[in-house]
Amino acid sequence: MTKVVVIGATGKQGGAVADLLLRRGHEVVAYVRSGESPAAKALSAQGARLATGDLADPDALHRACTGADAVFGLSVPFGEGGKDEEVAQGRLLVDTVVRLDAHLVYSSVRGGDRLEATNVDHADSKQLIEAYLREQPVRATVLGPVYFMENALNLGFSRLGDGMLANPLTPGKPLDQVSVLDIAGMAVHAVENPSELVGERIDIASDRVTGQEAARILSEVLGREIPYQQMPLDMVRQWAGEEVATMFESFENNTDFLDIETLHAKYPAVGWHSYAEWAKTVDWDRILAG
Repeated sequence: MTKVVVIGATGKQGGAVADLLLRRGHEVVAYVRSGESPAAKALSAQGARLATGDLADPDALHRACTGADAVFGLSVPFGEGGKDEEVAQGRLLVDTVVRLDAHLVYSSVRGGDRLEATNVDHADSKQLIEAYLREQPVRATVLGPVYFMENALNLGFSRLGDGMLANPLTPGKPLDQVSVLDIAGMAVHAVENPSELVGERIDIASDRVTGQEAARILSEVLGREIPYQQMPLDMVRQWAGEEVATMFESFENNTDFLDIETLHAKYPAVGWHSYAEWAKTVDWDRILAG
């Protein structure tokens, strides 16, 4: 049994990692903003120990991580302090893990190992964090997830609650996507196999689908027709801001796809999910009742 601190344990990624670690019998310390939230209470009921604090609190983070064999970490974008705030979070996380000589499994973003401005702050911040990490004497495994399948569960954006799947990409444009279930699978595999995965950086994707294909799959899973609707980029700018619009523009122009088949063959223990397999794990009644 390994003692693992999970940063952001009440979020989508951290929650999936904490859940899988607990199911595999590890000791989990869930680092959360508040122990009173329903998600934190649910983790405690599952057997996790709660530690409260945030990613800007060096003392709380140090206390939470003391004695841990591994730390699953991430930095949180879109805060009031913007890119600088996220970079500071990432650097504090790296510094803390270095002092405690634990194994850091850091969830970044695909392309976070490059140093080229993208004009997407939440991607550029990860580049700066990874550059800092590479300079430190830290035992680390870095994961580079692509676009999340779970973004479809944001009904305000995807419009699934209105009976359609909306997205800014043209209907036939392929998009590499990953489920947080597979981020968790890769993270836990790294925790359990440090001799193999310390020093590795792995971009990860679960499946590649177009908007039309995603809508067809969701139609089959939900048992009713879900048409695909391309959303104008101007609407995205209005709803979600320039950064998100720029991200989708880069997806539309992208021709650099991951070699998903080779990735999955190299790490079969992850238990990868296709888009259809992921969709079948979702409690759609609860989501759509939302």
